[in-house]
Amino acid sequence: MRDDAAVPLRSLRAVAAVASAGSVSRAAQALHQSSAAVTRAVQGAEQTLGVSLFERGARGMVPTAAGEALALRVSRAFEALQAGANGLRARGAPPTVTSLPRLVSDALLQALVARSTHPSEAAAATAVGLSQPALHQALRRLEHVAKITLYERSRLGARLNESGEWLLQHVKVALAEIRIGCEELARWRGKGEFLVAIGSLPMATDVLVPQAAARVLITHPDLHIDVKDGTYESLTRLLRNADVDFIVGPLRGDALAGDLEEEVLYIDRFVAVVRQGHPLLRGGRRASLRLLAPYPWIGPLAGTPAHGVFERLFAQAGLPLPAVALRAHSTAVLRSVLLAGDHVALVSPLQVQADVQAGLLVHASAPLAGSERAIGITQRRGALASSACAHVLSVLRCVASDALSALPR
Repeated sequence: MRDDAAVPLRSLRAVAAVASAGSVSRAAQALHQSSAAVTRAVQGAEQTLGVSLFERGARGMVPTAAGEALALRVSRAFEALQAGANGLRARGAPPTVTSLPRLVSDALLQALVARSTHPSEAAAATAVGLSQPALHQALRRLEHVAKITLYERSRLGARLNESGEWLLQHVKVALAEIRIGCEELARWRGKGEFLVAIGSLPMATDVLVPQAAARVLITHPDLHIDVKDGTYESLTRLLRNADVDFIVGPLRGDALAGDLEEEVLYIDRFVAVVRQGHPLLRGGRRASLRLLAPYPWIGPLAGTPAHGVFERLFAQAGLPLPAVALRAHSTAVLRSVLLAGDHVALVSPLQVQADVQAGLLVHASAPLAGSERAIGITQRRGALASSACAHVLSVLRCVASDALSALPR
């Protein structure tokens, strides 16, 4: 069993309270519990985790380095739960909902997450080792604690409403903080698994993310990396729910949502790409947009930054938009269509680097002025990377620096 699942929430709550208060007695007062109960909770956490969390002395309890690391993550977890409760208050729950972080249990949080990821209560119950009636009761209890309806129920079943989705997001962030805290403690024992989940947009999937993952895994075989691709909208949902630690790809700049923050790795410029042997290449020179325009095009999806760049380039050149035969998000689809005919696409050089080096695709134009866009990292605002995640980010920055030097000028 993983450590984050084995340590009860009440024990973690006691650890954070003692670290903050400096003594069991003061922590007990803050938690409205007996000193004996708090002592047992802290000792239980230490026994389960296999590491000393506090130094005991006449003047109280001082957290060890391991204790500080865990207490920080647990405090952040309860801050996330408090933010979730405050959001429910703003959505119509009574003022007593603010006590939710103190009242919820592991079973209630796990039931909410399990039900959100499985098609039925029966499947969710099996996933967390409960009976279906027990899971149903836990969900009802959570609604009682939250003081607001979390599900829309119909003859087809139940699904989270807006309040439920809000609470789920903050519960998942809280559980991720606890998982990271327990992972950090595993380092003190020289064992354990370390997970980093990366959201990868198409152009990052081809070079940046795989090269960074390869470098990391050579030196850190104990680190597990999950790479999840998709649209920007789907990945930001995963990011907000702590299902990915960060996203790599084109940045949104001024259009970025307020709960996210960005880091620029480099500035990218589009090139026009065609297959080797395309009629445009017979003159041996790189083509202008005017020469490229009559051919069938593969265009970016509407509403994306790439689509805005596409329209802007032709407007700046005084040309009408070309006929777009296909709009594609997938690099694999774009590559296959380019190789099969005379289509043209505007892409990042990194997105097709391997095919260009293999002689399958060719840059039909130089990097286009006016197509600049920032490529980088998107994280939750205020996120605190785990040591494993911080290492992956460091390697990713190095990979981006190397990739930038290889881009065409």
